Amino acid sequence: MWILRHKARLEVSPGFLLMLGILFWLDEGVGLLFWGLVACLIHELSHVVMSILFGGRVTQLSLTAVGAELTFFYRTPLSYSRDSAVALAGPAANLIAGGIALLLDCYLLAALSLGIGAFNLLPIQPMDGGRVLYNLLSELLDQDWAERIMTAVAGCLVGLLVGVGVIVTVQYANVTLLFTALWLLLKTFQQGRAGESLVLREEQNERES
Repeated sequence: MWILRHKARLEVSPGFLLMLGILFWLDEGVGLLFWGLVACLIHELSHVVMSILFGGRVTQLSLTAVGAELTFFYRTPLSYSRDSAVALAGPAANLIAGGIALLLDCYLLAALSLGIGAFNLLPIQPMDGGRVLYNLLSELLDQDWAERIMTAVAGCLVGLLVGVGVIVTVQYANVTLLFTALWLLLKTFQQGRAGESLVLREEQNERES
């Protein structure tokens, strides 16, 4: 992983470069790569703008096999509702941009923007929809139950995505969805392990106190 350090840290993974190569190969001159990058830029800039409105700043941008991941710093921690607003800013901007692109007969940008917006609303961490669902559950339940429900929901959805990804790969020789699903599976496993570790630490602290 290559790291450039300025005011914010930029991480570029080999998987990101591999995915760019795959998209370039699938492009075949139709503009898939260019308009896909435009849709992603709209998504991430919307997160940044909403974060700045709440007093945040970007500390890290990670370019991975399935897109960009932003890390923000806030002097005062955000409430669950504000964090959800930051998460929803990206998909909302994509859906709006997709609608405008449809009106302008820019169908490729419309399809990509709407697809990216809808995909990021999936209730799987670290997707935006996963953040929103986790914030909602954390307000209604304790953190232990919120983590358990998130892991169960994510496991079911990621399993479904892996199955669909295998079918798409076999039928159309397109590994994009399968690659994304496997990455989400890894993230779901990591989130589950992190949640279990947090619960164990809390139980240990309670026993010691």
